[in-house]
Amino acid sequence: MRGAGRAAIFTGSFAALLNMSVVTVAARETAAGLDADLADVRWMVDAFTLALSSLLLSGGVLGDRYGRRRTWLAAVGVLAAGAVVCATAPSADVLVGGRVVQGAASAVLVPGAMSLIAQACPDAAARARMIGWWSTTASLSVGLGPLLGGVLVDAWGWRSVYWVDVPLCLLVLVLGAAGLEESRDPEHAALDLPGQLLGVLWLGALTYGLVDGGEHGWGSPVPRVALGVAGAALLAFVAVELRTRRPMLPIRLLRDARFAASNGAALLLGLGAYGTFFYLSPYFQQVRHASATGAGLRLLPMALGMSLLGAAAGRLTARYGPYGPMAGAFTLMVAALLGLAAAFGEHTPYAVLAVLLAGVGAGIGVVLPPLNASALAAVPRERSGAAAATVNATRQAGTSLGIAALGAILSARAGGAADGTAYVAGLRLVAVVAGAISLGAALVALAAWRVTARARHKITPVGFHSVES
Repeated sequence: MRGAGRAAIFTGSFAALLNMSVVTVAARETAAGLDADLADVRWMVDAFTLALSSLLLSGGVLGDRYGRRRTWLAAVGVLAAGAVVCATAPSADVLVGGRVVQGAASAVLVPGAMSLIAQACPDAAARARMIGWWSTTASLSVGLGPLLGGVLVDAWGWRSVYWVDVPLCLLVLVLGAAGLEESRDPEHAALDLPGQLLGVLWLGALTYGLVDGGEHGWGSPVPRVALGVAGAALLAFVAVELRTRRPMLPIRLLRDARFAASNGAALLLGLGAYGTFFYLSPYFQQVRHASATGAGLRLLPMALGMSLLGAAAGRLTARYGPYGPMAGAFTLMVAALLGLAAAFGEHTPYAVLAVLLAGVGAGIGVVLPPLNASALAAVPRERSGAAAATVNATRQAGTSLGIAALGAILSARAGGAADGTAYVAGLRLVAVVAGAISLGAALVALAAWRVTARARHKITPVGFHSVES
């Protein structure tokens, strides 16, 4: 792959994933600027998550079928258009609509980047290194989002967090047009319209139900109906995919220990560490009385931990396989999250929090390359887009569930009080639950490691076959 192509993939992925976290510090300023209720403005995060998680499976198939380069660059253009809608929004409703557009574009860009890498790097070791660098970029975008958002909001107002996407997307279009090569495998990527529609329905209803229940309580019929629809649609989705000759998601692929472990661990990563991340900015702003920029700066150790170890994790995965690094990373997350549960307070020395936040970030940074590598290892290259979409959809569904479930735990523990002591009490319990979830993910990785070792196979991390050890 040419340098311009690599730069396009990394910059495009950065722009897409930046949208997940850059707005987390802008809620109050956005509400004031649009004269809107804070609860309505919070949908600027939730609408993006809803569109991203519900469309990821479909987004992965589009590139495989219609051309990976063409589809990916078109999604970059849509992301820029959504950013313009958000930046010029006259009301909260228009802003939320623009965030849906951005989420839909990112649902194509995230799995599409992994598929472009898989096609451009047929050598397993080279592919592992590329996935490591991609994971570094992805982690950096999520981790630096609050800091960049805080600086932009304090300097130029809340609209600037959306305008920043436009020059990034224009740069990606220029680089991508020059450096990306076209590829597609339409015979291996059937449209599977019933599967597409049911996939969007169950993921979308699940995310909506969890978000609404977390915000307005579970006594309302809306979240219960949404979750019921999600359950019924999921059952129908599985039945359709099992009977379809060329399904969007090969359900039987879950028989492969590598693919099942990847998706199980990805779900738990979203539920635990990723879900916790979204409640850290309010802690520093509401409890420690930091500005938007100050909250972002205080999360910098976590961002650095996420970004600095991705490349090294890719090399470790290439040499030793995915499951050892994966288990070690989740174990580090367990220790750091439980440490945060003990350390959170209104006057805790920041140095203590910084070390623990760096530990959580390092665990996330190390775990992403082996997660993606083990998923891609289970499928042939022509299905790489679908495989990448599946593991990312699983992680994103877990993140949506984590944000809602952990938010409900925090609210219940805080008892509706707005003071710092109540928020700290809730956040401590959130960290304990997230640590327990991360422990479950570590056990999943260890179980997969034992299964593959018992079979006396050494898994080529991002290859598409096993090599006898």
